[in-house]
Amino acid sequence: MKNQHIQQSLVLFLFLWIGISSRGQETINASNPSSFILGGGQESSTAVVDLQPIAITDLEPDPATGFSGSTIGMEAGNPFTGTGSPSTGEFWLNFTYRSHNYQNARIFASINQPIPGDMIISIQVVNTAKVNGVFNANPNSNPINLSTSEQVIVYDFTSGYTGDGEGTGYLIQYNITNPSSLSLPPGFEIVFEIK
Repeated sequence: MKNQHIQQSLVLFLFLWIGISSRGQETINASNPSSFILGGGQESSTAVVDLQPIAITDLEPDPATGFSGSTIGMEAGNPFTGTGSPSTGEFWLNFTYRSHNYQNARIFASINQPIPGDMIISIQVVNTAKVNGVFNANPNSNPINLSTSEQVIVYDFTSGYTGDGEGTGYLIQYNITNPSSLSLPPGFEIVFEIK
């Protein structure tokens, strides 16, 4: 009788041990995310997303259209291309800016390399307009003779955008004084940068 009781206890122990150790892994229904139980519960957590700052400038209309029959597309930061050299003209400077931690920014203008000694390239903000844009206009309305040193053409402003195309943003007038009819160096660029 004692052996039978030991055998029954051993069978019961083995049955429980096998039952416990052979439990299958819990399955998750991937088509129903609300049924997931991960990390001990279905609580919600707050997430903080830090958006990266954005700073983009663009010129409108394509300044290349003023060159001898050239209509090659241009974007801000690329060199002027084509033949001929108009001495005066205007273009619109558009921008999009999203700051980091609500910091103000400025728009700077410079050239990427020195120009011949008796040549002068000047720019001046002569007008501002908001067409489908949201920004506080704060231009430097004084003429600037461009150099390799950055110079402010738009003073402190907060996040915003000008809208795209002609007739919105900052209207910039340029003037080139070139009494000796010298050429600009290869790869010459006027750079507009938001910082």
